[in-house]
Amino acid sequence: MSEATDHFDTPRAWAVAVGASIANGVAFGVLYTFGAFVIPMAEEFDASLGPTSIVFGLSMFLFFGTGAISGRWADLYGPRPLLVVGGALFCGGLIATSFVTAIWQGYIVYGLGCGAGGGVFCSPLFSTVATFFVKFRALAQGVAATGSGIGTLILVPFSKAIIETEGWRNSYRILAAISAVVFLVGLMLVRRSPSQAPGGAEGHVRRVMRTREFKTISVAFALMSMALLGAFAFVIKFAEDDGVSPSRAALLMSIVGASSILGRLLLTAIAGRLGSVRLLQIALAAQPIAYFFWVIADGRYYLLAIFAALLGLTYGGFVALAGDVVAFYFGLAGIGAVTGMLFLCSGVGSLLGPPMVGFLADLSTIRLIPLSAVFIMALLGAIILFTIPTKPVDFGTGQPASANPGLTPKPSDEPNKKENAGVRPSVFDLEPV
Repeated sequence: MSEATDHFDTPRAWAVAVGASIANGVAFGVLYTFGAFVIPMAEEFDASLGPTSIVFGLSMFLFFGTGAISGRWADLYGPRPLLVVGGALFCGGLIATSFVTAIWQGYIVYGLGCGAGGGVFCSPLFSTVATFFVKFRALAQGVAATGSGIGTLILVPFSKAIIETEGWRNSYRILAAISAVVFLVGLMLVRRSPSQAPGGAEGHVRRVMRTREFKTISVAFALMSMALLGAFAFVIKFAEDDGVSPSRAALLMSIVGASSILGRLLLTAIAGRLGSVRLLQIALAAQPIAYFFWVIADGRYYLLAIFAALLGLTYGGFVALAGDVVAFYFGLAGIGAVTGMLFLCSGVGSLLGPPMVGFLADLSTIRLIPLSAVFIMALLGAIILFTIPTKPVDFGTGQPASANPGLTPKPSDEPNKKENAGVRPSVFDLEPV
């Protein structure tokens, strides 16, 4: 086995996947606690839901959108420097948010600190994990993505509890301390992959962005994120408005987190048989069904629990499968930059979704209007993704393209032969599972 391929699927590779899971888990988990903070923040600053939700929308836009830049940095420098810088910004943003005296200040310190700070390392960690695996890439991506489910499961109810005893300002300081410790643990586990490299002098990333596949995935990701982040921002608030107790309302996000863990591990485990592309399409198609239960729940907790469980299962599978789908279509060359551009598209949806739902809730006393908007956005995203071809992109290298989405990459004897040309490296010669 050559030096270029002997790092694939090793115990050290799994350590990188665990490190990425830990670091990204606390970043996602902390950001998704915003639903627990939105009520006390809005009350203290005498702000309505729309302006307050911009804090969350802007931070998630920067969180995902920064990946368009940091993905390229990861290809050049590896993930560790990015985790140091991004982690420091993230923790600093939490502390700074605890001192704001007006809601507009939260746009700056929470958005730039937590949003951009988390975005510096989030996308690079996912793409780095993909470059450490061939045979078990989908499962490894599932492990890396499981952290965000665990973070949501633990940190949302934890935040809700400490807000009631410590107030929202001290709660952000406590979360900053927890985040700093977890980032240090993740830093000890992650490292740069020998397969991680820029996209090449011939503009491979630009060619990827011109493909039908990339454009289709981008639009689908943006619509999915609009719906998902709109739901995450207000599921606790809307449940409390319908008479659900604060603790049970916060538990809904824990259900999302718990079921997302199952979705990440279950769907990635069977990806080899059904194919990551098909499973990703199924995951997005099931999300409108989840939102339908939210639309009809009207405070009935068992329906809210079904909504949360189904949303977590499908959202978790989506997050875990996305990295393998990117590698399947476009190869490893410039994967950090390609993944980062897709994160940017999700960021645009994240910027638009929460304020849209918040302003619709402010303007209408009928809850059906904002909930229906979430349902429609998710439905459109699912429909669009089903139009994508299910074979790898052929960039004119003469490599045969297979229509079978259940194919997985295998290492070849010359893994770096085409890498410098900015095209799909030959580790992506394909064989049926």
